[in-house]
Amino acid sequence: MDNNFFDVAVIGGGAAGLAAAITYARRERSGSLVLIEANEVLGKKLLATGNGRCNISNLSADGYAKTKRFFESVGVLLRVEDGGRAYPMSGQALSVRNALVLALEREQVQTLLGARVSKVTKGEKEFTLDFADGTEIKAKKLIIAAGGKAGPQFGCLGDGYAFARALGHGVESIRPALVPLVYTEKERDRLAGLKGVRIRSQAELFIDNKRAAASSGELQFTEYGLSGIMIFDLSTMMPKSIIEGKPSTEVVLDFVPGEEKTSLERLIQENEGLWLEGVVGKKLSDLLVSEAGGNVSRIAALAKEFPVTVEGTKGWKEAQVTHGGVRLSDVNEETGESLLCEGLYFAGEILDPVFICGGFNLNFAWSTGLRAGENI
Repeated sequence: MDNNFFDVAVIGGGAAGLAAAITYARRERSGSLVLIEANEVLGKKLLATGNGRCNISNLSADGYAKTKRFFESVGVLLRVEDGGRAYPMSGQALSVRNALVLALEREQVQTLLGARVSKVTKGEKEFTLDFADGTEIKAKKLIIAAGGKAGPQFGCLGDGYAFARALGHGVESIRPALVPLVYTEKERDRLAGLKGVRIRSQAELFIDNKRAAASSGELQFTEYGLSGIMIFDLSTMMPKSIIEGKPSTEVVLDFVPGEEKTSLERLIQENEGLWLEGVVGKKLSDLLVSEAGGNVSRIAALAKEFPVTVEGTKGWKEAQVTHGGVRLSDVNEETGESLLCEGLYFAGEILDPVFICGGFNLNFAWSTGLRAGENI
């Protein structure tokens, strides 16, 4: 390290931290900046997003136009696909990460890789960052873009929450989000034969018999529970009490959205023996027939309203994002600066909001990173 005192330090070399560092370096060419990342490489989690294709943003996301301009400025063109999902023209997350790293190099941003911050304190004029190896650096201002806890295999351990709390900030209850739902033990036995079945469906989430959320898309049955993008979206509505196995929670599935129950009954009667196999597949059709005792009206009713009781979600390793984080009420929504600690800025997943699938969460990371880099 050339020195241990900087104008700005950025903790976190993920999406938000990269956007913040590049933006600040372009704006304040005379200001000293250091980007700190606990992993040995920058953007490690970014490489896994969008199944390796990197769903950068969404056409309907707040700030999409600004995100698009930023990526064009680093040589990445976007292509919009179904649902407004914006991907790099290359179709490769690696090219996105490499473009951002190249932009850092062009701006001569100093980076510290494999450097894990263990403690952050605030003095009268600067922040002190202590590292696990016993060294320290100081900075006049600080951006915390350390991410959340989702994806510990990518180095996401939630360190930033401790830093935020130490600097006087409240942290909303955190839990896994955009994650599969887990059956109760009874349901695992009941639905074991559906493992591997995929079907386009609609779903409603009921908590204590009250409708809490709805979603649609492809559903996948697994050995432990329900998966697929529509289920990931529902998981963002699961309260912390569900993670702990209470209260009663049920997902009601409609396997034939757009079809009326009466038309299904007619189809079943006309194809007796095949039942709904041509509509929902053999495994699911066999289960519906079995649970309905062969009653045509009951088979059709189950196809439209199939109840599945869940007891929680999968854990941090399977989660795409973190629900909860630093309270937005503690942060200036125009600049990203803390309202409680002068010179401190937040960006990315460490902040409280969580969004459905489709590029919205990554867009929030870029947007808040750009905001911090512009205003610090």
